[in-house]
Amino acid sequence: MSPYQVRQELKVVSSPGIDGFITAMSVNVVDPNGAAVPIRRLMLHHIVFAAVGKPNPTCGTTFTGFDSRPYPYKVDAQPFYGAGEERNVLVLPQGYGYRIGKNDVWAVVWMLMNHRNVSDHALIRWTVTYEPASANLTPVTPYWLDVRNCHADPIYSVPGGGRKNSTYKQTYTYTMPESGRIVAGGGHVHGGAKDLVVSEPDCNNRTVYTSRPAWGEPSHPFYHVRPILHEPGPISMSGFLSQQGYPISQGQRIRLTANYDNQRPHTRVMGISAFYLAPQTVPKGCPAKPTDALSIQPAEVKGIPFRTKTPKFIVPLTGLDANGHAHTISRPPGKTVAVKNGATVSAVDYYFSKPNVSIAPGSTLYWNFGPTTLHNVTLANGPRGFASPNLNDGRTFKFHFKKPGTYRLFCGLHPVQMTETVTVRKKKHR
Repeated sequence: MSPYQVRQELKVVSSPGIDGFITAMSVNVVDPNGAAVPIRRLMLHHIVFAAVGKPNPTCGTTFTGFDSRPYPYKVDAQPFYGAGEERNVLVLPQGYGYRIGKNDVWAVVWMLMNHRNVSDHALIRWTVTYEPASANLTPVTPYWLDVRNCHADPIYSVPGGGRKNSTYKQTYTYTMPESGRIVAGGGHVHGGAKDLVVSEPDCNNRTVYTSRPAWGEPSHPFYHVRPILHEPGPISMSGFLSQQGYPISQGQRIRLTANYDNQRPHTRVMGISAFYLAPQTVPKGCPAKPTDALSIQPAEVKGIPFRTKTPKFIVPLTGLDANGHAHTISRPPGKTVAVKNGATVSAVDYYFSKPNVSIAPGSTLYWNFGPTTLHNVTLANGPRGFASPNLNDGRTFKFHFKKPGTYRLFCGLHPVQMTETVTVRKKKHR
């Protein structure tokens, strides 16, 4: 990886090549000798494994790529395991497994961040625990719930500006195509999250499970990596396990609610939860919950100190000095230019054409993205949170600036090369 590079790729990889069942799975970033690579070098922001040729029940045939364009062809790829900074681990209760075949083809989507000004090299290593087909385990089907479902980059932004302890909610509701019992579940969020709740709207919206973030202590490496390329995420997420399984019937709805702090802005966040269903006949209506359900917080199990309250963290703007080293800046070089409502900024390789602009409150600013390389515009810090999709080929994005103040912006794909400030002037009172 190049210095300070943010890189995302889709790759076809090998599967275990056996007929059997996966019972556990984990992932890490390692050097050629197999030693874990610290996040001060490379951070695995997220990774998703999918079985090619198997249907994704929550997506159907539509999917939007990393370039924010719908795929022009049918996509059959079933996501069955994912992890982020929190390094989620897949563990199924005893007696259950995710069925795999010896001819299965897997695909992975991953994003890595290089936190140093030198080129680096590492490997992504995944560890799979499996049983042969003769083990005769009960098969499970993975269901992938996402408040921005069926996107390679399923991000959204929390605007902030709410009262203390206010919450910004996003939901995704799905109608189950089959009956069964949910035996495991977990979640993925970004900085600023409160929790993820999976519930049953048709049963008084009772909670199936809640996935809660564990935040590192102030001394945790997540808060001391330099340069800071995004708001730090949790060090672990709690997971749900039940050998009895949570019953849900075909035709019943299941809902994911992603809860984020709304006092402050949080950009390019996610709200994802995957659960594993053992298909079988269950009683109609709203039968009793399992009595053996467990909520497991990995940080607690490992004895790692953590915070439960969403920490306050301000993402700074980062630029490059004359020697190519990243450092915190208040604004990019160049004078501030006053522009009118409806003005356009070009986002090209690798700069914003107007790095410092000033506008009147209530103005709309446009960004026009260059012909080839993907870029985006994302708030680092400022009065209100927003972020564009990844765009190129002359596509545009706009934002209506209502709240006065300084908006420090960057490209999330090229965070130290492309920075900008937008100053929204205070409204003049006559």
